[in-house]
Amino acid sequence: MKPIYLALLLTLAPALASAQVIIHQDALQQLAGVMPSMTAERVSAPVVRPVAHVVHKHVAPKPIAVVAKPPVAPALTAPALPPVAPPVVVPAPLAPVSVGFAPHSADLPLGAAAALQLLCRQAGAGGLVAIDAYAPADSSDKSAPMRLSLSRAMAVRDALVACGVPPSHIIPRADGAVAGHGPDTAIVGLGVGASK
Repeated sequence: MKPIYLALLLTLAPALASAQVIIHQDALQQLAGVMPSMTAERVSAPVVRPVAHVVHKHVAPKPIAVVAKPPVAPALTAPALPPVAPPVVVPAPLAPVSVGFAPHSADLPLGAAAALQLLCRQAGAGGLVAIDAYAPADSSDKSAPMRLSLSRAMAVRDALVACGVPPSHIIPRADGAVAGHGPDTAIVGLGVGASK
């Protein structure tokens, strides 16, 4: 085991040999009890004499007597009535408009645009418009009434968009052949279920 310590000591010896020791002479003298001499480098701080403390006495101001005046009673007046709002004029709801089509045609008839004008004005204020389009039954083709009624609903929708109704406020429905409704009509009304 001793050879290991010896080898370790020999490897660390060169590193320890280069270490330097600095000795501060004043510190050694102070440890020995001798106070170091004052040199020009060491200048002591100037001596400050204590200042006598002066106590100031605070005098509170004397209270002033204030005579309270009696409150003045406000003049009695009748309470003001709130202004009366003008009556709101709500237009009467329109009856649904029925648009008649030629048999097996999706072309809008000539008088349809004029019939839809009053509905366009009320729907332009923000209401929804429902279109229910119908077509006659066809025994040879079951989807023909649905396709024809969809074409009719889209024709009425295009007329409503042309007169200023936003497309997002129009709900076209293709109903096909329904018993109790005219086969070549489209019913247009304000509100979602108004046209039925």
